[in-house]
Amino acid sequence: MEDNYYIKTLLEKIESADPKSFSQFAHEHPICFQEKKGNWLFPMMFDFYVNKIHNEYIISLLKELGLYLHNKCKNYEMSEITMIDRSLCIDDSFVDNYVLKVQNAQNDKPKFKDLNSPWRTRGISLALYEIPTFVLNSIIFEFKDTEHPYILADIAGMYMYGQKFEEGLNYLYRSINQLAMFPNRYWNSDYGLAGAANTFRLLLLMCPKNHMELYRKIYSYDYLYLTKLACTTNDEIFQQEAYVNRASIAMDSMARYIIPININPDLLYISDMYYAHYCNELATQISISSGWKYNMKSLTYYQHASIRPNDTGGYVDIEEKTYNEIVSAKHEQAKSIALLFYTGICAEDGKLTSRNIESLFKILQYECRYNYKETRKRVLNFKSYK
Repeated sequence: MEDNYYIKTLLEKIESADPKSFSQFAHEHPICFQEKKGNWLFPMMFDFYVNKIHNEYIISLLKELGLYLHNKCKNYEMSEITMIDRSLCIDDSFVDNYVLKVQNAQNDKPKFKDLNSPWRTRGISLALYEIPTFVLNSIIFEFKDTEHPYILADIAGMYMYGQKFEEGLNYLYRSINQLAMFPNRYWNSDYGLAGAANTFRLLLLMCPKNHMELYRKIYSYDYLYLTKLACTTNDEIFQQEAYVNRASIAMDSMARYIIPININPDLLYISDMYYAHYCNELATQISISSGWKYNMKSLTYYQHASIRPNDTGGYVDIEEKTYNEIVSAKHEQAKSIALLFYTGICAEDGKLTSRNIESLFKILQYECRYNYKETRKRVLNFKSYK
């Protein structure tokens, strides 16, 4: 509330100083006044008044606002993980245009692909919304030179699900080169964080696990970006997907060798599955209507230490803490793990260097060309392929 009052007061000063230009700004950039798009307000205003209006008094007010937002953010514990620094946000509202074009191009009804299921008696399937080839090619041609992780990762994903893995590599390469260094301009962007999470998710699926050092670093980046996204996004779908995907990598066979040794990844999975269901109202609706029922997956693992019910007991018999206590404690611990990864990357120890990235993409290119079926199995896990 204090932030909103301060921003409102400062906007009133700006409007009073030059009503005509403020009216022009509001007309040209109405989106930044929407409740969930407020992160675009500062970068849009700063660009408008610095590069178009050139009013020194208003620019000084905006600098004051930027400093206020920055200092306010830094007052919070683990702010690098749990907060968006609104003074460092970028105007990437153009991504909305890309998202809208993709959504409008998708077929109304999904096609379902059966996946290899870990359950003996229950199959699972993935809903894929197809886009006609000509329309898809038109969208890719329009945005192929746009250097934004969300668009690059999304195009890469389209190629991957179309089983054209090598064609997607160039987009992932361009994306990772914007995300491996800290600080980077996408660290305080909702779309940027979502694009980063998608980039490292795809790379983690593609990377063979025998390349342990590269796999460890990709995992760390993925966990870090997923955690920041889960903590900060205003988008209900992004938030749910962040918890689902973080739960997925907590169950990765390599998690025990990457997550600090005193932490049990199983308990992180229990917590993330709970939040994948309850993190927001839309997430709960999707969890139920899709049949995934993430809350039940969480509870099953707590009761049986397995995705399958059994008679051998589970964490309900092992842990002293109650189910709710575990869920809450591990939710907070995930932030500490992400901060640990962040610190390691900034200190160079966990950083993906330029040499690492070049090595990684040589490996991935080799895998796509000479181990295509194994790559396809790792990435897609379909029961059958056309």
